[in-house]
Amino acid sequence: MSTVSEAAGRAYGGESASDRDDRRRRQLLDAGLRVFGSVGYRAATVRGLCREAKIADRHFYQYFDKTEDLLLAVYAECIARLTDSVSEAMAEVDPDSGLGAVAKQLLEPFFQVVEDPHLARVVWMEVLGVSPRVEQTYLTVMQQFGTLLLGYLRTFAGDVPSGPDMDVDLLATAAIGGISHTAMTWYQNGYVAERRIVVGTIATMLTNIVAPLTNTVSEKRVN
Repeated sequence: MSTVSEAAGRAYGGESASDRDDRRRRQLLDAGLRVFGSVGYRAATVRGLCREAKIADRHFYQYFDKTEDLLLAVYAECIARLTDSVSEAMAEVDPDSGLGAVAKQLLEPFFQVVEDPHLARVVWMEVLGVSPRVEQTYLTVMQQFGTLLLGYLRTFAGDVPSGPDMDVDLLATAAIGGISHTAMTWYQNGYVAERRIVVGTIATMLTNIVAPLTNTVSEKRVN
């Protein structure tokens, strides 16, 4: 009995079962980002992912039912990185800043994260057309992010009404659509444009989406 215990101790290096599970899952997530972000989701296999993660093939199914589940888990971590970058920037914003300055402050760390080519490929290419479940996840996440960003920027632009000819959700969709397409194009072009140019351009777009509505409100109040 002691021989078996000693052998097990040597094999696992004193690592608990829980820690071992966490480590293997982490290795799979990291491998998923590298593989999906390079050769792509459709070319990925369980064997290839496990080889990249340096774990036995059989361990994959302890954590994920299929590669689509790993893709969604990797995607969720990518989105968390993007969202956290903006949320952290929000905490540093000067409340007296103008709308354009705030937009730049939020977009700078966002596009800095986008400069990770593996992340960019997963977020804007590999999750498209996989399955209705993945597609719905993508659409929901993009809508939520657009609503978060636009909702925050509106606080620096005064009261913006959602009148009969303006839908806030659609406005958020339009905003995130512009950001997403720009991020995807920037990635596909090899990040040729300087980040400051990308940030300044998208900040101008967001300012132009919100500011005119505020001007309309001001004019109505004056009248």
